[in-house]
Amino acid sequence: MPKMSGIETAFCRSALWGRFARDIIVPWSLGGQDLGGDVLELGAGSGQMAAALLQRSPGMRLTLTDIDERMVATARRRFPTSPRLTVQQADSTALPFAESSFDVVLSFLMLHHVVNWKAAVAEAARVLKPGGMLIGYDLTAWSSPS
Repeated sequence: MPKMSGIETAFCRSALWGRFARDIIVPWSLGGQDLGGDVLELGAGSGQMAAALLQRSPGMRLTLTDIDERMVATARRRFPTSPRLTVQQADSTALPFAESSFDVVLSFLMLHHVVNWKAAVAEAARVLKPGGMLIGYDLTAWSSPS
């Protein structure tokens, strides 16, 4: 499983990324919709998206996962005692949750780090409750200028 570079890791922990997540990414990706119920974020990193999500949707219970121990530790420090939040190390291709556990599964800019991204999407679908929502986006391809 590819790990983030030191530069990516530092950027994902930065205040600049946090503001961008809060002001641009989360509102755009949710399309104005507030989340409720049990929500799982895959590849949550340092918790920048989670901070924006918790502020935006007070009725949800959020579970953050990441495979990178450093990111999990950072997220746990960010949210030491939140009753609405759980942080857990997990591989997105083999999630440690029962089928139909979550109302919503989120994936923000993380699937490009997963070699077997199809398995991660299948796992997200497995843990979704019937009628649940999978919300996500990623960088899929780009071309360089000629």
